[in-house]
Amino acid sequence: MLKSIKKKWLFLFLIVIVATLLRFYKLGEVPSSLNADEVAIGYNAYSILKTGRDEYNRLLPYQFQSFDDYKLPVYVYLTVPSIAVFGLHDFSVRFPSAVFGTLTVLVVYFLVKGLRLKIFYQDREEKYHEMIPILSSFLLAISPWHLQFSRSAYEANIAVFFAVFGTACFLYSYRNKWLYSIGFIFFSLSVWSYHSSRIFVPLFICAYSVAYIREILKSKLQYFLGAGLCLFLCFPLLLSSLSSTGLVRARGVSALDDPTLASRNVSWRQTDIYSHIPFSNIFHNHRLVNVSIVLKGYLDHYSPNFFFSEMVQNKYHAPGMGLLYLWELPIFLFGMYVGVGLRNKGMSLIFFWFLIAPIAASVTHMLPHPVRTLIFLPTPQIFIALGLAGIYRKILGYHKYTEKIFICSAVIAIFGSSMYYLHQYYIHLPIDYALDWQYGHEQVVDKISSVKSKFKKVVVSTTLDQPYIFFLYYLHYDPATYLQFGGTKSGKFDEERNAFDIYEFHSYMKADEKVDPNTLYVGTPIEMLPGTYPLVDIKDPSGTVVYSLYSTISKAEWNKRGMTPHLD
Repeated sequence: MLKSIKKKWLFLFLIVIVATLLRFYKLGEVPSSLNADEVAIGYNAYSILKTGRDEYNRLLPYQFQSFDDYKLPVYVYLTVPSIAVFGLHDFSVRFPSAVFGTLTVLVVYFLVKGLRLKIFYQDREEKYHEMIPILSSFLLAISPWHLQFSRSAYEANIAVFFAVFGTACFLYSYRNKWLYSIGFIFFSLSVWSYHSSRIFVPLFICAYSVAYIREILKSKLQYFLGAGLCLFLCFPLLLSSLSSTGLVRARGVSALDDPTLASRNVSWRQTDIYSHIPFSNIFHNHRLVNVSIVLKGYLDHYSPNFFFSEMVQNKYHAPGMGLLYLWELPIFLFGMYVGVGLRNKGMSLIFFWFLIAPIAASVTHMLPHPVRTLIFLPTPQIFIALGLAGIYRKILGYHKYTEKIFICSAVIAIFGSSMYYLHQYYIHLPIDYALDWQYGHEQVVDKISSVKSKFKKVVVSTTLDQPYIFFLYYLHYDPATYLQFGGTKSGKFDEERNAFDIYEFHSYMKADEKVDPNTLYVGTPIEMLPGTYPLVDIKDPSGTVVYSLYSTISKAEWNKRGMTPHLD
């Protein structure tokens, strides 16, 4: 018995080590650049550290306006200490996500243990009782979906950790009733971490309350004190969600506000009216259209293509890989079958988790969306662990070599697919998906820094996608000085007023634009103004020119005059 306990902790320790290595190895280098949201988190955390204010000069805000998408505050404030320790670097910005991603792997073991799942009987029950929690934790440690977002600064990853931790606290409340209060605090932190949790957490708590009503009745005081604390902590966010700024975020991602769908529906109705077809107001009622949009958005997340193919946007997966390994598909389905057969209320809770995970995302556009539904994790891994354990149970008692063949086959499949994923992630993702990760901004800033002394002004085209925040970040521009320039005017993608020091950020492709010999222009290869020449080209890892620096002086003339640095 003691030996099996030691083996259990050894396995768990090794899994955490693997999870740590996979999440921290080359963390600041792969993906090869930060995207705009990561940079915004980094610079706002830097500004909070230096001034206590964000880029809009707001003192310790509980929402960050950023690109007018109003980011929730937890990830930004978690990044403050990492920047204080490591400095303003890509590693520092991604550090909190890697830490909490690793901790999620650990906590999943305890969550699954708390479900008290048993699928083995007779003399093997005690021996193999640890198999499902250990497997669940291990599968999450090597999961492409979880790794992808644990290695980038995504608030959704932090929200998953808090939700998993809160659930584990609830499941262990039979040992200590005050764990309910701790669990509610962590669920509150999940709500304050990412927008989708505002829908997921209340639904999940309701489901838990139904499934575990007997346990709750034994701990009424602790449960309702925790629930009251959770409501108190989340009340400001509720008010904010109903405010004008909260509605801006909702409208910005809502698929229901798509004007093309509304106009199409009106066109169909008019056609029916002109054709004297009855019931046109029923057939083409906008409410029914909205229901169909939401239902389609919800069901899109249960397509096998979403989980196992390259269906999602490039920056959300490695080349040639889905969110889950392809070998997991049949095991996943069998695991759901095993889970139904257990008739365990803990398993019912996991099924409900799996069913409500995409609800918040279903009303948005660009679906299916692996970030807005990251809260799916760790349910797929639990089902797959159940499937593996269920198959193992089925083969017990067969030929003496069957067990060994199964274990060898599983090890080969897991090791082979993991190695392929890591190869694709570290070797091909930085090249194939460089532009999806907004590669080139750091290189632009470096090149400008080397030649800007010869110019009085630098105009950066907004086609570079929120260039102002990249310049602030990579220049390590002093936040106090930036706020003296007025801070950020607006984070909208068509913003034309952002400026600081000698840098201006706006479109310069205008008919009446006059070329200034004292101005350095920065844009895409197609944005060269008449009378200017490419001075420096910025290439992506494949060798394609993605950005250029333009001036009235050509590269050849620059070098001919002996101006420094020499431009290759």
